[in-house]
Amino acid sequence: MPKEIRFDLEKTKAQLALEKDDKEKAIEYLEASLKHARFKDDVARVHFILGQLYADQGDKQKAQEHFTEVIKGRAKFEMVFNARLKRAFLGTGEKVKKDLNKMLKDPKNSEFKDQIYYAMAEIEFNEGNDQAAINNLHKSAFYSTNNTRQKGMAYERLGDYRFEQRNYVKAQKYYDSCARVITDAYPNADGVRGKAQSLAKLVVAVETANREDSLQRIAMMDESTREKFIKDEIKRVKKAEEERKRREQERLRELQENQNLSADVGNGSKWYWNNPKVVREGTEEFRRLWGQRENEDNWRRSNKLEVNINLDSNDVVDGEEPVEPEDTLTVDHLMTFIPLTDSMMQASNTRLMKALFDAGRIYNDQLKEPDMARKQFEVALGKGIMTDPHDLLSAYQLYDMAKGRDAVKAENYKQYILVNYPSSDYANYLRDPDYFIKKKERDALAVQEYVKVLERYERALYYPVLTKANKVIDEEPDNIYRAKYMLLKAMCLGKTESDKKKLLPVLEMLVEEYPGTEEADRGQEMIDIINNGYSQNVNYEENAGIYVFDERAPMRIIVFLPKGVSSQAGISRVSSFNNEYFGLEGLSLDTKLFGKDQQGLVMIKEFEDEIKATNYITAFKNTKKHLLNLNEAKIFMISKENMATLFKRMSLQEYEDFYKEYY
Repeated sequence: MPKEIRFDLEKTKAQLALEKDDKEKAIEYLEASLKHARFKDDVARVHFILGQLYADQGDKQKAQEHFTEVIKGRAKFEMVFNARLKRAFLGTGEKVKKDLNKMLKDPKNSEFKDQIYYAMAEIEFNEGNDQAAINNLHKSAFYSTNNTRQKGMAYERLGDYRFEQRNYVKAQKYYDSCARVITDAYPNADGVRGKAQSLAKLVVAVETANREDSLQRIAMMDESTREKFIKDEIKRVKKAEEERKRREQERLRELQENQNLSADVGNGSKWYWNNPKVVREGTEEFRRLWGQRENEDNWRRSNKLEVNINLDSNDVVDGEEPVEPEDTLTVDHLMTFIPLTDSMMQASNTRLMKALFDAGRIYNDQLKEPDMARKQFEVALGKGIMTDPHDLLSAYQLYDMAKGRDAVKAENYKQYILVNYPSSDYANYLRDPDYFIKKKERDALAVQEYVKVLERYERALYYPVLTKANKVIDEEPDNIYRAKYMLLKAMCLGKTESDKKKLLPVLEMLVEEYPGTEEADRGQEMIDIINNGYSQNVNYEENAGIYVFDERAPMRIIVFLPKGVSSQAGISRVSSFNNEYFGLEGLSLDTKLFGKDQQGLVMIKEFEDEIKATNYITAFKNTKKHLLNLNEAKIFMISKENMATLFKRMSLQEYEDFYKEYY
């Protein structure tokens, strides 16, 4: 039988054995095939496979022998490189590191430094040298200019390490960086993206809490101390910026020199720095992958003074386009973020309490970290802000976590709720464990009764409606439709009374007791019409159409996604844009589908007024960074009321015509 046929036969038998997971038989057939191999490439491949199989079997000596044969046999460079890398792993201690460092110095391996550093990181982890391992993983990501898979592996490993350390904020940033560079073909791509997404809300909550806490501390300083503090911070940030630029130039040169080595080895090209085209391409590649950022705190943010997050200098992730912070690093500009007025402090407290509570819930419910959750709830409760609903919510969470574990603490939290929030649902539940079951039954009955009352109103049976409305308003403070009954009562009076001012007491009660609700907004409109003959919020001359112009109304912004841009991609781009340019505005994002074609849109909310919404739209249209082609998409500001009308009618052209006329 000819040698080549015998070789193919033994190789096929080995393949079949591997499919059955019979590695010993596979080794036997592959060893036999070596006797019949005629070509060097065939010999090298068999030795490489045998090296891997012996390594899996735990026979390090045999594995090293076969990898050595690959190296000696002058196989293709990549196979020789991988054989050397795998052989190094089979060594021990300093010998392995010595071999890997030797590989790093070899110009032929310049293209593969990312893999070598990754291997060195795993060795350092195995030896308990975590910081050295982290440094090597950063170098692996740094040198992975073309190998996005290897860059993703480095970031995923860093994310896993931080996750194991229970530092979920840093872990999310690494998973997010991994998700940005990998393709769908990457192993566990969906898992990585899922981790980045699931932890994203935690990052927002923790960073928001830290930011608001920092700003409030500055606000508590006396005026002279505050100004000195800000000036000192500005000096520190500018000095750090200068050092960052210096280090960036060093990193750029290092990356370019490494590419030069690879080019020299690969095709004998001219010296790198004498080749303008290659220098330009290298510079563009560096900035595309790394931006102008260095390993520093708060890697996503251009203005480090505005946020107080502790992030190790080694914990940087993918950079982006440069943003010069000097334009905003002035005392006057930074003072605008500090809550020095009562209204600003109240808004800051609202953001702070919500962020602390959200972080606690995520730690407890998603990450199963009760100790970390408890700390967030305790900080929220310790603020003593009883006007904020999250004070009560945090107290109940602490009670629920202590129940059955620490009877004394549970009782303390229970008494806190009963004393400070005696009429709340939680207090009622603590008195009667069946409270929510009974409440659900009452609410279901309330729905049925309200529907019947509406039917009577539509049949013009106004007096029976008034009787029921008065009963609910006076005797059922917990009725979930009480605000609607107030509005319904006013509407009945409007139908039955010639003197419309008789509607005012119930309307004023509605506005006072249920501020911010749709019913209260409608009640205020009716009050304005009765008092002024027209609504202060609506100019009847100009707004007789479908939509209502109100220059004082809070605004949302909607961005209609172009074809080819998914909702996930759209919200990711807008989120990155918001983080960099509007990070302190506390904006939230949502996605919706519009029209028969189910076109995707991103909704950004909420802006205090038309002016702030206009500023956002201007920045959005003039910025390609993060947004890419989204900055050319259709974008509108819209009030909550007009948003409801738009989605009810599903006619964008109508709103566009209104928008062009008024905005």
